[in-house]
Order: sequence, then C-alpha cells, then structure tokens
Amino acid sequence: MSLTVACVLRSGGSYSAADVERLKAGVSRHLPTAHRFVCLSDVDVPCEHLPLRHDWPTWWSKLELFRLRQPTLYFDLDTAIVGDLTDIAKHAMTGRFTMLQDFYAPDHHGSGVMSWSGDTSIIYREFATNPDAHMKKQRARMGDQAFIEELPLMYPIVRWQNVVPGQIVSYKIHCQGGIPANARVVALHGRPKFADMPENDPVRLAWAA
Repeated sequence: MSLTVACVLRSGGSYSAADVERLKAGVSRHLPTAHRFVCLSDVDVPCEHLPLRHDWPTWWSKLELFRLRQPTLYFDLDTAIVGDLTDIAKHAMTGRFTMLQDFYAPDHHGSGVMSWSGDTSIIYREFATNPDAHMKKQRARMGDQAFIEELPLMYPIVRWQNVVPGQIVSYKIHCQGGIPANARVVALHGRPKFADMPENDPVRLAWAA
C-alpha cells in the first residue's frame, strides 16, 4: 500500500489552489517514493480532489481528513518542503498516529503535520455529532488540535520531534538565521505568511521553486 499525502483547502480563507499546487510540487521534488497526493476541498484544485462534505469553517475542515484510512501524511498549506522526506514518509507508513509537539506550548500537540493509518474516524465522527458546540468550546484554546488531544483515543499520540528530530522546524523559532541543515519541513504556524517574507528569504524561495 502506498502513502497518501494530503492537504485541505477551505474556500474563503487565506489560501488558494495555487498554494495546493506549490505544496504538491514541493512534495514531488522531495519524496522519491511512490505516493498519492490529494486535497480535500470545496473548490477545484490541481490534483486529486476529495470534496469536503461539511461547511465547517477555517481549520475545522481538517477534521474531515479522518475519513481517510490508508497510510496518510498531512501538511498544512503554510508549509515549505525544503529537504528529503524519506524518513518522514517511512514513519508515516508505520501507521502510528503522529502530531507535532506544539512549538510554543510543549505540553500540547500541533496539527500542522500529522500522519496515521487505519480507522481514526472517531475524530471525524465525534466532531460531526455537534460541531457548533465543539467549535465554541475550543475557539479560545487551540482549535482542532485541542479537540483531537482531548478525545479519549485508544492509541497514543506520537510526536514528530521524537521520531525525526530536527527535520520539522518552525520558521519563527528555527529559521531566522537560515534553514537548519537537517530541516526537511518548515512550518509557518501563523504569521508571517510566505508572501510577507523578503523575496530572497530561503524558506520563501524553497516554497516558490
């Protein structure tokens, strides 16, 4: 079974189909093994398209990802692929449910890069039972990632920083002096966005290549 690389584009926000295309190109450049690239979206995208089923706003649409059961590696659209993804993809194929350790709140998880395999649909189904209540509860906290970590999951959440140390980094924390040598993925997680960076910023250049 090959790996599915996934992203989500919800219309009306900061991102467009062009961002999907850039992420897809970055993955294609840096993932030498066979894979399927898909986007869950409510608009046309330049790759395999899985329609969103719900009108959940902003990042809440990410919870539809857990309809997928094959080995899946997910990236937020504000992500730059800057190096070989082999180790990250190899871990994703193990099927262990994996999230980031939040860059600013290490006791919590981040959902900007995730992987899983098998039936994780409890996340999708539980949210779908009462999305308005869940959004209201988590709005002042950490959004979708808080919702996930508070669920009584039957499997542990593994952290990327423990399985591929130094390969997934924060732009704001780790890249102010350039891209670290071992980095493979740079997460923006908020501002600045790529368009806000200087034109010669190495992360912006990697994203726009």
